[in-house]
Amino acid sequence: MASLPQPRPIALIAPRLDAGPASRAVQACAELLAPAGYYLAAAPWGGASGLSLLSGMRPAAALVIGPLDDPGLRSTAAALEIPVVETWSASARPLDGAIVIDNVEAGRMAARHLAARRHARVACISADNPWERARREGFIASAAALGLEQMADIVQPEAQHMNDGRMAFLRLLATNTIFDAVFCTSDLLAAAAVSEAHNRDLHVPQDLAVLGFTDDGSAAQWAQGLTTLGIDAAALGRRAGQFLLDRLQGERGAGERETIDIALEERLST
Repeated sequence: MASLPQPRPIALIAPRLDAGPASRAVQACAELLAPAGYYLAAAPWGGASGLSLLSGMRPAAALVIGPLDDPGLRSTAAALEIPVVETWSASARPLDGAIVIDNVEAGRMAARHLAARRHARVACISADNPWERARREGFIASAAALGLEQMADIVQPEAQHMNDGRMAFLRLLATNTIFDAVFCTSDLLAAAAVSEAHNRDLHVPQDLAVLGFTDDGSAAQWAQGLTTLGIDAAALGRRAGQFLLDRLQGERGAGERETIDIALEERLST
């Protein structure tokens, strides 16, 4: 009986291994790669020992969550001469390919939606990661261009759990500004904002409209019904996996870039 081919690793490079927004994409990518004999290998690759481990493993390719901006990781991946795909957001000059969201446009779309709903005084809550920073920047710039008054801008250093989102909303309330709508750059932040607003007898959307961004489709499950911008994270993962397979099989060249479409799902919160 012929032996099965030895599975080959594809390095999963992420700022942190519990990156919530990317979990469904990583799962979908792994499921697509497995039948072709590849598996995702995750580790904290930073630092001298991590970079040595990455080089010694000699992965067939690399899937990157976020931009490949870390100089050590970038130079190590380049030296391996393997296919690399950056996902969600890409560095200014991607090392190889990229499957990305136009996060700046997502922010612009949020501002246009709130303006169309006749909200004049707006606030923004975001987390401190590359894709949410881009959504925030797009929102602030477009809100100003549309004549909306930016009342407050909260950047939450850590936004992994509902309590982090609640803390961000409390920081927003502590600014003592009057606003009638808030754009939250993730569904977690938006859900926490709705929850805390209700705890303070604020009615959504009558007193406060809330608009979020969903990476995993969970926004529709909230009782209030969050209005969200979003993408299909699993579809992004499958496209990234197919990109890597095509590169490994010589069916696609280096340097290609794809952008995932963003959709608006209008529900009760705006």
